Amino acid sequence: MPESDFSELLESISRSAEWVDGALRPFLADYGRQSLLPGAASHCLEAGGKRIRPFLVRAACRAFGGDDSRAVHAAAAVEMVHTYSLIHDDLPAMDDDSTRRGRPTLHVLHGSPQAVLAGDFLLSGAFTILLRGPQTPSILGAMTRHLAEAAGASFLVGGQFMDMAPPPKPDEEWARRMIDGKTSAMIRVSLELGALAGSCPPSALPAVSAAGDRLGLLFQITDDLLDVSGTEEEMGKAVGKDAARGKANLVTIMGLDESRRLAGRISEDLDSEFSRMPGDWSEVRMLSAYLPGRRS
Repeated sequence: MPESDFSELLESISRSAEWVDGALRPFLADYGRQSLLPGAASHCLEAGGKRIRPFLVRAACRAFGGDDSRAVHAAAAVEMVHTYSLIHDDLPAMDDDSTRRGRPTLHVLHGSPQAVLAGDFLLSGAFTILLRGPQTPSILGAMTRHLAEAAGASFLVGGQFMDMAPPPKPDEEWARRMIDGKTSAMIRVSLELGALAGSCPPSALPAVSAAGDRLGLLFQITDDLLDVSGTEEEMGKAVGKDAARGKANLVTIMGLDESRRLAGRISEDLDSEFSRMPGDWSEVRMLSAYLPGRRS
């Protein structure tokens, strides 16, 4: 399906990015008077990107009847954790990338120590801004726990470690577990935090979490497909690096054709999953339809 058929979705994603940026700018400005680190972090936060995770926070909050103002702190928090992970992922000791979103990576501009500390600032700052949300202490506690678990050793950090230290013969099971941590956890927690911000009943949260995991898997498969078939201009970063380094992912393990078929099946399954959930999930359903054919 051509991208023009998703113009309404892309416009909503763009508006969501502006919305969350409105919360990030004053937060960074407050700290900017005390430290040089927020300026370095701003280089990465202001580099653009679709802000998919904040978009998902807002969409999930709306699905459960919540106002956008109830979701904005959580949306800013997940974007800060995501950006921290990119800063660290780009470091010479990890993926050693020199560009991200079409701009020089932070360590290229300011050196690795500054990049490490700017990432640390964003990670800790994410919890600071999350806890400024309007929810009750018990709901904020639950949201904090979900974000801490998603960003921690069992998921984001653990998945990054798996990516850096694969077994001698990686298989599909290993690749799926890596994706659960490296990508799916932050997609899942974006939906979870939005749902909690929108007063999701406890009985509905497991379905939100399960759908978030599958959406994260779809997102990573399409990202890996673009690393093979996309261009540097489309992606805003170097492409073909996984293959050049002999790194394993689902695409290298399953092959291009089977990976594309899997992405299509997951997209169709997600449409059914979200249609069965309470509330209006139309924008998230549209996103899951858009991902298999995306070019950036």
